Amino acid sequence: MIHRFRLDIDAATWQNWYRGAARRVRVRTEAGLIVEFPAERLLPFVAHDGIHGRFELSSDDDNRFRDLRRLPDRHA
Repeated sequence: MIHRFRLDIDAATWQNWYRGAARRVRVRTEAGLIVEFPAERLLPFVAHDGIHGRFELSSDDDNRFRDLRRLPDRHA
């Protein structure tokens, strides 16, 4: 299953999460579903200003995490 969502997490918030304030991230997908996954899966996407952009999370038939990737932003 594919889930798409947008994240805008500033650097200070991410640092708190990384230090243990949050182990899991909950997001509302573009389809309106709530999806939860380990915060550590966001590590490859951390920039100096935090984590920003559209993402696509794929899961297997048992809703187990498979992959997370950043998507190009949609243009208005």
